[in-house]
Amino acid sequence: MKNFNFTIKDGPGKYSNLDKEYNSFLNVRLKDSSDDEFYRWETYNLIMDELLKINEKSSFNEIKYRLTDGENPNKVILSVLSKLYYDSSLIFLLKRRVRDFMEEDFYNRFY
Repeated sequence: MKNFNFTIKDGPGKYSNLDKEYNSFLNVRLKDSSDDEFYRWETYNLIMDELLKINEKSSFNEIKYRLTDGENPNKVILSVLSKLYYDSSLIFLLKRRVRDFMEEDFYNRFY
């Protein structure tokens, strides 16, 4: 199993049900993942960390909720980030990487 340390909570205090569900989701998703899949989730986590740094807790929690509901991570993240009034330079750069993931998925469907 790969060693991972992903951001689960949006601040101090007790774990909410959403936090627990998101943690479980990540553990299952990453347990036997390929290196490419793990790299993607590290990228998503960088975005999640940056959302907290720019004080976008509602966006952070929306992503967690939608991911645990089974939505496509790329679409969820791009959808939420498109609603931000302000995004950091890091988020701006990582959005391009998420778009690349979507393109890879599209082309991999045909191989």
